[in-house]
Amino acid sequence: MKKNHCPILYKKRIKHLISDVRHCLPGMLLCAIFLSAMTAAAGKVCPARLLLGIPCPGCGLTRATVLLLKGDIHGSLLCNPFLLPLLAGGVLFLYEHYVLERKARLFSVYIAVCIFLMVVFYIIRMKYWFPDRPPMIYEPHNLLHLLFTVLKSPGGL
Repeated sequence: MKKNHCPILYKKRIKHLISDVRHCLPGMLLCAIFLSAMTAAAGKVCPARLLLGIPCPGCGLTRATVLLLKGDIHGSLLCNPFLLPLLAGGVLFLYEHYVLERKARLFSVYIAVCIFLMVVFYIIRMKYWFPDRPPMIYEPHNLLHLLFTVLKSPGGL
């Protein structure tokens, strides 16, 4: 039996989505400004790499996204295989939150598992790839190294 869909329900969902986007816009704008400023000032997007010189568990996600947008799925998976599961998590969130109209409980569990697996994968990559294989390379021009260099120099700060 075919369900009758009421246009009012669609309008309600669209209003809900627009409301959520409005609430997220300031944070998204701040993130965009931060990433643009980091790239312009330091040539790097990752705060961990800029501050400490080491990659973070999300290392390679930006490169993976660019490669995926270019159609290079294999290259994307090599940079960071968690991009596709994270994108699938986004779709799961949209489905749970806007189609089923419930709190995204399944999404929360899914993302927690993804983050756990990302950390495990990060530890493995740090053991076998760091510091020689991109994207798991050491950045010698980091702020912590600069600070120690200044402190060790005669006269210090």
